[in-house]
Amino acid sequence: MWDDSPDTQAALARLGLDGRSSLADAKAAFRHRARALHPDHTPASEKTLLELAECIRAIRHLENSAPVVFEISLDAEAAANGVTRSAEYKGRSGVFRIAAGSQNGDIVPAIGDPSFKAVIAVAQTNPASAKETPRGGLSAFVDEFATREPAARFAGWLRKAHSAA
Repeated sequence: MWDDSPDTQAALARLGLDGRSSLADAKAAFRHRARALHPDHTPASEKTLLELAECIRAIRHLENSAPVVFEISLDAEAAANGVTRSAEYKGRSGVFRIAAGSQNGDIVPAIGDPSFKAVIAVAQTNPASAKETPRGGLSAFVDEFATREPAARFAGWLRKAHSAA
């Protein structure tokens, strides 16, 4: 679940956990350790206060680096042909390059952010009833520039430059 960075591994070790632990496990381990080290339960010393501070740093690091996984729905054609999608989830945004032949349950990391992942859900739709919905913002940009071939993008750029003159 967690990345292999030394900071993350050290934070997990500080709380007595391994890489298979969830964020909920980390929070429970932190609460247990914090109760044991708290000055109300243990006489305050430099060693116990330092260990408590290190546990707090560990849980903060794990909270900030916890993977975020959400679902992206695709129609069967997009999953078969491959597509690039932009998405936003809980304040995080990313661009996902979904390979041709993707299936239900495939996990795709965001480009440049491996801790932000999408689970592919392929919807079976009736092609006669499918409607195109207009898209704007980052999604329109990605659809315009990342899904077309370079020659088609260049030709479109030339046409726009000609029509503007």
